[in-house]
Amino acid sequence: MTISRKDLMEQDEFWILLFILGGVLLNWPMLSLVGGGETSGPFSILVYIISVWLLIILSAYLFDRWTSN
Repeated sequence: MTISRKDLMEQDEFWILLFILGGVLLNWPMLSLVGGGETSGPFSILVYIISVWLLIILSAYLFDRWTSN
């Protein structure tokens, strides 16, 4: 049985998936992997945090618009 994108977007568990994804991607081990080098410094961590945050917000927005119809 395959799950289509429409079936995934109709499930309430997608909100939980976004929450867990945000928790994992913005947790300390992932942040330490991004900012490991001296040359990149805090700028790479800042870009990573903003990118992940925007990805989660965009996914939540699209999911909400898809399910509100």
